[in-house]
Amino acid sequence: MNPWKFHFIILLAAAGNLSAHAYETEHVRGYTSSLAGPRVSAYHEILEIDSARIEKFNLALDTLGIPREAAPDFSAFPLAQTLSENDLNARLPYIDPDRGLRRYLNLSETSISLFRDFFSAALPVDLLEYTLGLTTAPSAPTDSQALIAHLAQISEQVKDSNNAKPLTGLKILIDPGHMGTDFWDIQTGKFVEISGKKVSEGMINLWTSYLVANELEDLGATVTLTHTEAGPVSQQNYQTFDTAPFVNQYFYDSQDDWMGKYLKLSDSEIKSTIKEKIEVKRAYTESEHDEFFIDGEDLAARSEMIDTLRPDIVFDIHYDTNSPDRLQNSIDALEAFVPGGIGTTETGSRLMRNYTLKQLLDVNRWQASVDLASDVVNAMSESEQIPLETQERYVTSIKVKDGVYARNLYITRRNLSSLMVYLECLHYDNETEFKKMLDVSETGSYHGTNFSYPARIRDVANGVRTGILNYFKR
Repeated sequence: MNPWKFHFIILLAAAGNLSAHAYETEHVRGYTSSLAGPRVSAYHEILEIDSARIEKFNLALDTLGIPREAAPDFSAFPLAQTLSENDLNARLPYIDPDRGLRRYLNLSETSISLFRDFFSAALPVDLLEYTLGLTTAPSAPTDSQALIAHLAQISEQVKDSNNAKPLTGLKILIDPGHMGTDFWDIQTGKFVEISGKKVSEGMINLWTSYLVANELEDLGATVTLTHTEAGPVSQQNYQTFDTAPFVNQYFYDSQDDWMGKYLKLSDSEIKSTIKEKIEVKRAYTESEHDEFFIDGEDLAARSEMIDTLRPDIVFDIHYDTNSPDRLQNSIDALEAFVPGGIGTTETGSRLMRNYTLKQLLDVNRWQASVDLASDVVNAMSESEQIPLETQERYVTSIKVKDGVYARNLYITRRNLSSLMVYLECLHYDNETEFKKMLDVSETGSYHGTNFSYPARIRDVANGVRTGILNYFKR
């Protein structure tokens, strides 16, 4: 019998029953895998399993003076929810399109288990990170119950045509992407400047966020911006912040990426040569120091705000460009990203695998993010009169539906409690759009801050507002 023909419920049970636990090295009672043969091969590529891989990786870390990666925190994982074959199979192509995570998973008729190395039947049990016991139950997924119930309440308010503040009680966090100002534009490269005329993505992100926040607050929502002025969210000093956590994570992430080829060396070769490898030296360069602040420290500060606030919905506001010094006329489309899209070179870290598995198990929350993203980009497309992106693969993402892509971005994977929509509103390197963005002739106010902005971004804000309302009306 094919075990995936059952419907499954994941339960945290009392001692002696099926269980859900995080593991470091403790013994796992009664661990078996009925899928160690043909069924496993259906979920995993043919892999060269090297039993010494983790030992070699730890030897490299020890030689470099990098602490070994700690066991992830599984406390945010769902403890009681139903899953079905359809639930998992419908999301796996989007969460794990290149089967990177699945190398670490064992899917059996009694459990879903996450391991510290590529799974094989001979893998030591002490490399088991986390397991969820399974039992049959033909009901719908029950993850994120409080959030989904709250969104249903907001939906009823929106459907009430007499309610002037239909989004009352809805908590939204908006993250204006990047930073703005001449200094940070140069550091991030997020601008277009032609013949001395410049459009800063950080600034148009911020202005758009002001407009969207005003629209949603008028409808009764409680809206928080990660930053209300140009500049980074992190309060740490750019020059003197502690790079150690980000250097460490850089090496943890490397196990399935550049470090892999060095793990084929002998122990003595690793000890004698690893410090001289170009990728190792890169971690300590000035340019990497800057990246650790921009794509590490500052994004961590934004994510920590999400963790603290626990909003119902997170919107990340961005615009698209390819180059800061040239315009193009061929592309002007929009899209939104939701969690997922992890690549085979992005699975080396235990923490990364933890986040990705959480997104896989959150059936309702992930699907609600997709539905919200779809409604928003469709409304934006109509408001802006530009098409949705439709490529099957876009940048490092995989298409879920027209205009909606799963992509493994820092903010999307780190958000473990809210709906997540990461917007790319239009291409400001498009010649037509660039000219519109230069016309900063409109004026507005956000919480006492007066600002000028291009009329074009009003179309963006109107689309976001309409899309949110359309989502709740459905």
